[in-house]
Amino acid sequence: MNSLFDKNIDVLSKSLDMYLVRHSLITDNIANAETPNFKARKIEFENQLQRAIDNQAMGFDAPAGDVTPVVYEDIESEVGQDRNTVDMDREMAQLSKNDIKYSAATQAIQKKFAFLKYAISEGSRE
Repeated sequence: MNSLFDKNIDVLSKSLDMYLVRHSLITDNIANAETPNFKARKIEFENQLQRAIDNQAMGFDAPAGDVTPVVYEDIESEVGQDRNTVDMDREMAQLSKNDIKYSAATQAIQKKFAFLKYAISEGSRE
């Protein structure tokens, strides 16, 4: 499938979608920090996205849109007395890290669109 935009915008767009899903997952973990037997969850999509980028670079048709996140229980968390595995410090750190990545991807896609806007406006100045 051909995209209206270049592959970088497609990858950045998919990244933004996945960072939003991760944000929701982390905030769900935080909201359930006091829920007995709640198991903290994590999401993984970066490896699949990198594979799609690598395949595109080698000329294969591997659209970033086909990347699907993998959600799983956080096995690194320790079980508390109430059998809850949410570690608030870790979740808050992950939330901050995710926010930084989301902001960086947003800035990158804004720059891409600014370049497109510039190209369009310069082409019409004849």
